[in-house]
Amino acid sequence: MKQLIVFTNNGQTYMFDNVSNFKPTTKGFSFEYTGNATSVKRTAVFNSTSACGYALADVEK
Repeated sequence: MKQLIVFTNNGQTYMFDNVSNFKPTTKGFSFEYTGNATSVKRTAVFNSTSACGYALADVEK
């Protein structure tokens, strides 16, 4: 399982569990994840103007 932490330009941090299909793009990155509270699978897209960085790791649960 992969975990993704996204750091935004305005100082916020977002953590996503169960990340798959992470794809860097020319304008940012996209990925799929399953919501912890809802168990709904979603696709998320971040652009480079809103995210200043990210950390992607394999984790065991």
